[in-house]
Formats: sequence, structure tokens, C-alpha cells
Amino acid sequence: MKQKIKQTARLITAVLFTVIFAIGCQPDPLEYARPKDLVGTIYLQLKAMGGFEYYVKCIEKTAYKTPLEKGGSWTVFAPTDEAFEEFMREEGFGSFDEIPSERILDLVQYSVLSGGWNTTSLTYFNNAGVGNAFKKTTQYLDTIIDADAANFPYVDEVEPGRVYKLDNSSGRDKTVAYFLPYYMESKGIEKADYNFIFDGETYADTDQMKVYEANAVRANIVAENGFIHALDKVIEPRENIYQALMSDEYKDKYSMFKNLIDRFASFNSQGFQLNEATGQQEEIFRLGFRTGLQNNLLPYNPYDEAYPPLLNNANRTPSNAVGMAIPTNEALTSYLEGNSILGQFYNSYDDMSIDVLATFLGTHFFSNYYDLCPSREGSAFNVSLNLVDYSTSDAVDKRFCSNGLFVGVNKVYTNKNFSTVLGPLLLNPDYTIMLKAIQGLGIADGLSSRGSNFSVFGIANNQFIDIPDPNSATRRISVVDFTDDFSVVQIQVTGDPDAANNRLYPENIDSPISADVNYVNTTLEAIVLNQIVDEKVTLNSDNFYQTRSRAFIKALPDGSLAGGGDLLANEKANITLTRTTENGNFYEMDKHFQRPLDFAYKSLVDNSDKFSKFIEVLEAVDGFITIPGYADDKLLSFVSSTRSYTMFAPNDAAVQQAITDGVIVDPNNLPTDAVELAIAKRDLLNFAKLHVFQDPIVTDGVSSGDYKSLYFAREIDFSPVYDEFQVSNFLTELSVEDPETGIAIATTGGLLNLFSKGIVIHELDGYLKF
Repeated sequence: MKQKIKQTARLITAVLFTVIFAIGCQPDPLEYARPKDLVGTIYLQLKAMGGFEYYVKCIEKTAYKTPLEKGGSWTVFAPTDEAFEEFMREEGFGSFDEIPSERILDLVQYSVLSGGWNTTSLTYFNNAGVGNAFKKTTQYLDTIIDADAANFPYVDEVEPGRVYKLDNSSGRDKTVAYFLPYYMESKGIEKADYNFIFDGETYADTDQMKVYEANAVRANIVAENGFIHALDKVIEPRENIYQALMSDEYKDKYSMFKNLIDRFASFNSQGFQLNEATGQQEEIFRLGFRTGLQNNLLPYNPYDEAYPPLLNNANRTPSNAVGMAIPTNEALTSYLEGNSILGQFYNSYDDMSIDVLATFLGTHFFSNYYDLCPSREGSAFNVSLNLVDYSTSDAVDKRFCSNGLFVGVNKVYTNKNFSTVLGPLLLNPDYTIMLKAIQGLGIADGLSSRGSNFSVFGIANNQFIDIPDPNSATRRISVVDFTDDFSVVQIQVTGDPDAANNRLYPENIDSPISADVNYVNTTLEAIVLNQIVDEKVTLNSDNFYQTRSRAFIKALPDGSLAGGGDLLANEKANITLTRTTENGNFYEMDKHFQRPLDFAYKSLVDNSDKFSKFIEVLEAVDGFITIPGYADDKLLSFVSSTRSYTMFAPNDAAVQQAITDGVIVDPNNLPTDAVELAIAKRDLLNFAKLHVFQDPIVTDGVSSGDYKSLYFAREIDFSPVYDEFQVSNFLTELSVEDPETGIAIATTGGLLNLFSKGIVIHELDGYLKF
């Protein structure tokens, strides 16, 4: 019985506790009620404050009244009534009712931002903190327009007579730009820069914020669902830079520049979509531009509302805006007709290749709009980081657009590449194959460096005929065709031991196999490397110069030049025209430099009266490798085919002396005992390696110093320690010396600078010791 009473008591207690707990958890209606002194939402605030009657009317005529009144998180740039009255006077509207509803919608959408932003947080960009942004995306999206093909005659594959339905937004909302002290200080933008961009406006020390030309007469007005910034001007959607080129104000003044960039443009179909303006399903297009500095195209798309990925792949649109210095029609015409480097090659901009045009136009593209402002005077670097001789005094028009700064200029800025050794290649279409090879090698920027001195010996497109393949023992190549843009070059190969390989590469130029294209490009690039010297070549000097291929050419006393193969064949290459540039000379030639056709084996055999015993040394240790289908020549087994060497080949008397001194055994009298034979062959191989140095050396009177041979007797941390020798270089001989004492060990004999594939051979009167 007691037990039942206890259980009943426990049950009653639990029920009472649950009831009390439930009652205690109910919210206090007074605590959670809307405070009486809480400010209203943006719409209610605008109505309550007064002074925004016109803007409130605008909101009420659009679908934005509800979200601005009921909740969400927003920021509005609200023009005052005085601003609206000035706007109506300037635009010729007698009353508010005369403003078209479409225009009212545009200015409302352009004044509304998602999110609540005060004048501090407006400058936030990602995790970078305050002072790093000056733009936000608005609610405004550009409309679909009718684009008459007649206005785009240079756009790729445009259909004459057609009217395109063009999505003017390219799928991106427009941004609004504002200028705040935090941001300007962070970017080093001076008030004079703002004054330069916006003629007639002044950024005063007391200004809190400017939104384009408008002044924020009152900022950071708090509303329940965001912020209000009151402006003294009405702001409307801005054109992007390309739209500005097409505007009524600028289209006749800058039409030539527009037509030039249109050569990179195309109308890209987006399929059939609902055109809200007409209610019909129509084929919609977007205007796209081929871009990419690495591909020698436009640096970026001047039609895109977003900031281009110039720094990284992050969307930096809130933080950055580009700048373009756009020459007037008059400036472009005067430049080409005047004494310009482009005018030396072209009578019309229409005649320029895409490569030339991209390089020319790219000079006028800048990564940041403020690069064109007074604070950057004298240090205006374009998107390629080249210093441009731009001055703010060149500016004749300025317009801050939705995606950057449009500066119309009365001057053309020449790309530095045109005035360097790269210039003749860029400007003369006869050298496009050589130019493409240089671009493929990634050395174009280096050849445009003004801090260097180059000698470039040009090979014209029609001179790539019957040239030895640098990467083959037997093949020869000839260019037979190429596409209009030279993206694919077709060559004929002959001389391959395998007859099936003697064919066209690629076989179908319109549908090429990538492996064939890669082979062609690699071969042409290797040929072109042999035409470039990274120093000034003194003509008539009777001296040697090393090319970028690590082979050598010789400047002959009569002013002509010869490659290693030319010297062996008693031939030469003549200069037909010299172009002096800011960083060296470009020479037009009557032929390419011939490389040596033979490997070291044949070169030694052809001079067996001097080297028969050294040949015996190499043969005794299997130092030669047979080349299939090439009976007269062999490869040296212990060198790399991708490097260049020097062989100090001891003559017969020197090898005999080494045998007599017991340094090596007679290769014709090898021991029969297996151990002794192994030791003898080891010594013979080391003797051979000791006489091959790891760098090419010629008698140029310059290349002196310490050089490593291919022989090593010890290792440190598993890395070989090669024997080194000191070489003293004279124009008539080379002296190989002990690097510690400087005492001559051996000197070259009568045969010098015998060129073979990858190896320069010198006769040595003595021999080198381990």
C-alpha cells in the first residue's frame, strides 16, 4: 500500500513539473514585440523622412516597393527631390509623369543593391577587409537589343542584312561605382584622380562618398532592412566601354578603333529563348571577343561587365575596373600615314594580321583604370606590364563606364615589341612561320626586352626548304603549306630510312593529327633557335658566336655568315637587309644557317689521318652506336643527344704517347684475361670521357674558364664529381691546363673547330691525365 502511494506521489509531482516547465517556456509577448522606437524599413523611412517624394514614386511604379517595404536586406542610392528636379530639367521632362516607365525601372534597379552596406562595409572585398572594393552589383540587367549587321562589318562571319537579337548584358548585372576615402587611400588614388575622371566635379575633403559624379549628401541612414545613402544627382545605368564606343557621342570619333577590335569578335548563338520585350521565342546572341595575351589576342573583353581574370581566377569585379586609352580616328590615321614603324610595313590597318593587330591594340589596354590617372603620370604600365608613354594631356574624352574607364586620346602608343628585334617578325607577314615558332618557344617576351642585345637572322616563310631536321640523323624537311592564320604548318619529310615516314606532316592540313602538328612545331622551333644569338654579332670579325640552339655560327671577313654545316660544305649565308632596333639587329638572309650533318664518328673518320688511334680507343669500348639505315655514321654512346659538348681529340701521336706512358693499353692489343680485359676497357673508356667536356668551346678568344669533363672517379652524396680543367681561349688555339696550378697539360693542334652534330672537335697535341 505504501508502495502504491509513493508511485502515485511521484506521478503527480512529474505532471506538475511538466506543466510548470511548459508554462515557464512560453515567450514573453512584451519582450519579443516590435519596439515602438524601431526605425522603419527602407521604403517607410524614405516616406517618413521627406525629401524623396520622386524616388518613392519611382519605387511605387515598380515591383521593388514590396521588398523594400516588407523586409530582406538592401541598400539604396536614393536621389533627393532636388536631384530629381535637376534631372528632369536636364532631360527636358516637364513633369514626373513624362518620364518613361522603362527609364524609371532602369534607374530604380540601378539604385538598389542586395545586402545592407554602410560606407565602411561597402569597401569590403572577400577577406581583404576595409578599403578594397569600390563597386557592387546592382539589380539592373541590360536588355536584348536589335543589332544591325551593318554596324558590325568586321565581326567574324556576320551575315549581311541580318538584324541580330543581342543580349546586351552577356548574362551579367551591371555594377555601380562609388569612391570612398578608405578605398582611395588603400589604392593610392588621389582626389585629383577623381577630378580628372569626372570633369567639373571635385572630391572635397569633407565628402563622405561619391557615386560617380553624385555626392552622398547624407550617408548611412539606417533602416530596419538596410541602409539608405542620399545622393544629390540621379544615377542611371552606365554603358560598358564597348557600348561607349557605339554611343551616339563617340561612334563617329572612335569608329576605327571599334572596327579593329571587332576583328576579334563574333556573334555567339545562345539558342532560342523567350524575349520578354516581345513575348516571342527568338534566337538570342551574345557578342564575344577572342582574348588571351598568351595566344596573342585581345588582353580582355571590353564588352564584359566583369573584371577579367588578369590577376587570378577570383572574381575581382568589386575591387577592380580596367582602363582603355582609345585613339581617335584622326590619331590612328595620322599614325599610319606618318613615319611610324607600322607605316613602314602596312598601308592599311585592314592588311594587318591578327597577331600584329593584337600586339598593336594591346598597348592601349590597362589592368586598372587609375593607371590612366594623374597620380600615375609617367608610370602608366599597360596590361602586359610595359611602360606606355601615356600622358593625361593626351586625353580628349573621359567616361567612367560600368566596367572601367574610357579615355579617348589624340595619340597612338606604339607597342615596345615593334621597336625591338621582334618587330620585323611581327610586322612582316613573310616571317610568320618564324614568329609562330618563337611564340611557341615562349621566348617572344625575352626578345622584346630592351635591356638585352640580340642578333636575329630571319628565315622567310619560303626559305624553309630542304632543311635538315635538327632532331634526326637523316631527315630533311620542307614547308609546303599552311593555314591562313599559320596555326597549322604542313611539311614534307624526306630522307627517313623508313619509307613510310617520308610523307606530309600533317597529311590533312584541315583535319590535322595532333602528333603530326607537335612534330612540325618542335622541328620548326629547333630550326629557328639556330638563327638567334643572344649578343651583338660583329660582322667581318672572323669569329664564332653561339646560337640559342647551342650550335655556332661564324661571322666571315667578307660580311657573310656560316653555320657549322656551311663551313664544312664551304658555303655561306648572306645578309640581304639589316634592320637596326632598340635591342639589336634583325637581318634578312638569303638562306638559313646549316648545322653540321655528321655526328662525331664520321667527322673523326673523315680525318682519320689524325685520329685513327682515338677512333680505335672508342671502338674498343663500344663507344659508338649504329644508326639504323645510316651506314656511314654512328652515335657516341656516352653523350646525350640533347646537349652540346667539346671533344679534345688527342691525335695519333698523343694516343701513342699515352700507351707508351702506361696510361692506357693499346686498343689493338687487349688482354685476354677477363679481369684484365675489364680493367683495360674501363681505363680506355675513362680516357675517352676525360677528353669530352660538358660544354661547347670554340676559339673565340672569349670562352675561357673551368670546364667539367665526362670523367669522374668519385661521388659525393651519390652525385659524381667530374674532373675539371681550365681552358685558356685564344683566337688561334686552346690551352687545357691544370685548374690548380694553371700549368698547361696540352694544347690544340692544327685542326680546330671541327663541327659535328652536338660536338665541337679540336685536335689535341697531347693527352689529358686522370
